[in-house]
Amino acid sequence: MSKAIVLVNSDTSYLEHKLSELNYTTYAIDEFNHRNIRKLEDLDFINNFINKVLSNHDSSYLVYGSGLENKKSIYDLLMKKLIVKGNNLNILTKMHNLSLLKNVFEAHNIKTPEDFEQDRSVENKFIWKPLYSSGGYGISFKTKPKLSHYKQKYFPGTTFSISFFCNEDGFKFLGFNNLLLLKGFPDHPFIHAGAITIKPTETLQKTIPAFNSLALDLSLKGYNNIDFKIIKDDVCILDINPRITSTFKIYNDINDNRLLRLHINEDDVSLSQLSCIKQTSYGLVHLFAKENFFFKKYFSENWITNIPKEGEHINAGDPIFSIYLSAPSESELIFKLKENISKLGDYYSFYDIVI
Repeated sequence: MSKAIVLVNSDTSYLEHKLSELNYTTYAIDEFNHRNIRKLEDLDFINNFINKVLSNHDSSYLVYGSGLENKKSIYDLLMKKLIVKGNNLNILTKMHNLSLLKNVFEAHNIKTPEDFEQDRSVENKFIWKPLYSSGGYGISFKTKPKLSHYKQKYFPGTTFSISFFCNEDGFKFLGFNNLLLLKGFPDHPFIHAGAITIKPTETLQKTIPAFNSLALDLSLKGYNNIDFKIIKDDVCILDINPRITSTFKIYNDINDNRLLRLHINEDDVSLSQLSCIKQTSYGLVHLFAKENFFFKKYFSENWITNIPKEGEHINAGDPIFSIYLSAPSESELIFKLKENISKLGDYYSFYDIVI
């Protein structure tokens, strides 16, 4: 009997494809492809779903990205019946409000937004963040209930993320990313619209030891991302994503699927075999629909990924598909992204992106 992996993510298509190359049978739960992630709140559904997997396979695992943050009621069930790859699910609860980890951050000389004074242009401006969310959904400038959100000082400017891997052999830095936002998307002004890999500046390079020690202190495992800003040469942490994120695709591809193999603990891969980005720049951009429409495929370019089925209904505010490109330099990459976004804009109505 073959090995099986239950996948949970906003879109599982990439992971399904890459796991099939490793001869795993996958059972997917997601938001935008199989569209069954909301059923996770139904205990009968998830019980039956997992029991079906267990009845057909000797070994069954769980690999997860976004989508489980607010599903604490099923963590015990998932961990009891499946072998979890990556971080223990309870770490999602631990990371839900970073203000509660302030003492941990201070031990590694990492600050939170509350440690900084705001400029006059944004003085007394705050954002409200859901306690359990992902991808920037639900973050708002509007005051929200304290039972479901927490308040954080707002700071404009570039947001970075660091991608890394942790296991019993230690910490492996993979790369830094510049996170992208949509223009004029009032319902979710901080929604994750993609990322561009960037070469580490001297300031960014100096942050790696702090993130290394923090990751080990938090006992993080597998692939992880941390979002942050640099304010007056200090690290200001914004979010910890202790799971597979959209940038996983970039780092797994440059490592010829070794990152995924290591994440699921394949015996023939070691931490020392992972590579970080050297020269080439990579960009992954998500295009979000401005209006409801039925999808029609006009292009068959290999740089367009997560493509919907012909005739599939796309809701306003949902992602249509993604652009995945590389170039020898960051400036060339940005030019290619803008050029292709403009080309696609002649056929689809989507929100523009701050690049």
